[in-house]
Amino acid sequence: MTTTQPQPHPRSRAVVAALVDAGFLDPARAAQADPGVSCALGAAPPGAGSLGRRMAEVAGYVGGAFVLGAGMLFFANSWSDLSLGQRVGLLLVISLVLVAAGGVLAATAGGRAALRSPSEAVRRRLTSVMLTGAAGSAAFGAGLLLGDRMDNQELGVMLAAGVGLVVALAGYLLAPTTVGQLGAAVAAFVMVPSGMSGLSSGDEFSAVLFGAIVLAIGVLWLLATGGGLWQEVLSGRVIGLTLALVGAQIPIVSEHEWVGYLLTGLVGVVAFGGYLVTRSWPYLTAGVIGLTVAVPEAVNDFSGGSFGAAGLLLLTGVTLLVAALLGLRLRQEVKHQQPA
Repeated sequence: MTTTQPQPHPRSRAVVAALVDAGFLDPARAAQADPGVSCALGAAPPGAGSLGRRMAEVAGYVGGAFVLGAGMLFFANSWSDLSLGQRVGLLLVISLVLVAAGGVLAATAGGRAALRSPSEAVRRRLTSVMLTGAAGSAAFGAGLLLGDRMDNQELGVMLAAGVGLVVALAGYLLAPTTVGQLGAAVAAFVMVPSGMSGLSSGDEFSAVLFGAIVLAIGVLWLLATGGGLWQEVLSGRVIGLTLALVGAQIPIVSEHEWVGYLLTGLVGVVAFGGYLVTRSWPYLTAGVIGLTVAVPEAVNDFSGGSFGAAGLLLLTGVTLLVAALLGLRLRQEVKHQQPA
């Protein structure tokens, strides 16, 4: 099946340029935004945004919700009566059905290349949901099987999450959406503590190392976004910065709390720098959050908690105001740097 590609709209390039100048669009993604802007301006193929297509998408989600609800009801009533082989087999069948459904959707769109076009956004989203669900089901089934076959339960969880990560990434390559990114991010995050616990030989693993690894994953996620590996740039930045902030905060539960304060503040400062380069609001938000969290935590800890609840609340408010003012100042600097 061939897909009619939208013809460029005469005003699309001007609109894209205006979005870039206003800071709403990453300059590196301007060329990819042009087809979508053309569609929005009315150059899409006939019926691309029709009510029928939207209703078909809604029907797909509703149907998937009913299938999921039926599966959960079945599991709740019969799960305890099933053997391990039946449980794993059932989850495997669910994964295969979801993969087959995603494959059919991709085929009806005209293949992988056609599925990525703006006119096939509905099929792409549905396909991504199907394949991400298949990744979750496959990971669950692998976890049950490996948990039964391996003495090291935590290592089994890590390997099961790895299975989910591989399937989620494969699904993303076919149908790139934010849902696929989130599925991959969750699987990657789960692999870290389970893998560290499984490889620690019974000793408690280091929270500092745990946080550093999660922080590194966040940085790699941002680099992958900047390199174009993640098609949804805004979502990629939000996910990467969230992982970075979470990773920076993890060490505060250890005896080396100061590492958490330092890393969180560093993430905030670097995020402000990232905003100057990209003009993207997730960096600005992460910068404000990082400094607002790190400064009160550090002051309260180093003062031995002498500030009290009221003093800590006041300090947090002052830090938030300063960080917000810094963010506004950076935003003004970015606007002044834009060409007239």
